[in-house]
Amino acid sequence: MYRTVSLLVYTFGLAAFLGLFVLWLRQFRLGRPELREWHYPAIFLSSAAWFALNLLTLEYFVLLAAACVFPPLLARLFGARGVLWIGLGSAGVAAASLLYQAGGLALQNPRRDLSAAYCLFFVLGCVSAARRAAGGRLNLLLLLGAMVVVPVAMVTFEDWLSLAMRSLPLTILVIDSYARRRFLFLDLFAKWGSYFAVALTALTMWFRLLPESLNPIQSAVLFLPVVWGVPRLCRTIGMVLDRRLLGRPFTSTEAQRIFLETLQTAADEAELRKLAAALLEKIFHTPVSLSEEGRITMAPSPQGRPLFSEDMALLENLDGTLRFLVENRRLEARRSDLMLAASRSELKALRAQVDPHFLFNALNTVAGLIPSNPALAESTVEKLAEVFRYALRRSEDEIVPLSEEMDFIRAWLDIQQVRFGERLAVSIEASSELLERRIPAMMLQTLVENAVKHAVARSTKACRVTIRAAATGSALRLTVTDDGPGPTGMEESQGHGLRNARQRLAGYYGDRASLTLTRDDRAGETVATLEIPL
Repeated sequence: MYRTVSLLVYTFGLAAFLGLFVLWLRQFRLGRPELREWHYPAIFLSSAAWFALNLLTLEYFVLLAAACVFPPLLARLFGARGVLWIGLGSAGVAAASLLYQAGGLALQNPRRDLSAAYCLFFVLGCVSAARRAAGGRLNLLLLLGAMVVVPVAMVTFEDWLSLAMRSLPLTILVIDSYARRRFLFLDLFAKWGSYFAVALTALTMWFRLLPESLNPIQSAVLFLPVVWGVPRLCRTIGMVLDRRLLGRPFTSTEAQRIFLETLQTAADEAELRKLAAALLEKIFHTPVSLSEEGRITMAPSPQGRPLFSEDMALLENLDGTLRFLVENRRLEARRSDLMLAASRSELKALRAQVDPHFLFNALNTVAGLIPSNPALAESTVEKLAEVFRYALRRSEDEIVPLSEEMDFIRAWLDIQQVRFGERLAVSIEASSELLERRIPAMMLQTLVENAVKHAVARSTKACRVTIRAAATGSALRLTVTDDGPGPTGMEESQGHGLRNARQRLAGYYGDRASLTLTRDDRAGETVATLEIPL
């Protein structure tokens, strides 16, 4: 049992200090001021070498020489005085131990004499550190315990005391980091150290308890619970540490998923920035500011909590995600502006094309009515004036009330009624509360004109055109239905007018509005449906 525990402790210590050195390098590059002093990498590398030696050799004097690095480092860690003299004395003990191991030094009782010399400098380092009492009562108790454990272990040679002495670098790291640099301890040690300890303990105990009589297949089957259980146990430990000790409301994976999914629902850049700022403050518990390009700047935490290594990696990922989304929104906005500008130009060109053609047909109709029905001719001229008055008055307006668009359509249809006579029947259904809703100018008229062109003008029998306005949830639905023969093919159904209308809709509303044209051959109806968000 002692050998198993020793193997676990030494292996864990070696991996822990090597991992801490790698993390120190990363944090040093990030400019963390508390990690700039030289004794941190010295402690990490010396401790890693110490645990590696304990795994590789049992030579007492080699281990004693290696242990001589700890008295000056211990004094330096706690800010004690006399570090230089303690270091020189410890170096002398190390040199004497190596000389004796190599046969270059003769001593009557080398183990006693060199151990006593080492204990002297170790106790001096602990006493000097204890006088500073850095870290409070917890570190004071740690130093007093070390002053007792090391000499007793060297005198008694008891296995478990020897293990406690040899694992002191790990014990000191954990207790001192938690006592004086709690956030640093939680950042660099608690989470990943727990993962490694769980995995190492599970593997060691599995190999120790595994019967030697099992064949490879049986061993593999029995190993499956370890493979299944260890990651889940580590995940549970990580969630507990994140929630309770590190104060994280989400894991890194959850935070990135929620951040991306939430920001994708933003309608524009302003909403995107608002959602991003709120989410970042919720994730990091820290006020944030966003640059013009979307770069994230974190303010100091009101609770004094620093950003841990995992937090900084998460912040870097979220920063890149946000800048990408901001740039994407700007590209979409520029694309919409270009589409809207093109649609406006096409709308003006369409008016320039349609108005003379419509005027020509209307004037021919009036000329034909003057001899036979002068009163109707006069009324038609008045309707014609009303149509062109609306077109001129609204030539620069893109969005108009539905009531004004309906008045324009009625006047336009009255003129068409004179032209087609009984071949055209019109029905308009719109509730009064919807008439103040605003829609793109002349878009509904485009659908009505499309119905008259493809239904009434191409049919010899009577055709009915029905215009309906209704509210459906969060949208205004406008439908134009005719019972004529309908468009002859997809090319006609996607003609210039409808294509221009769809481009205008995309420019105004993005994907929140739609325009569809369907044909129900069974009912003999063509339905144009326009949906606009309320």
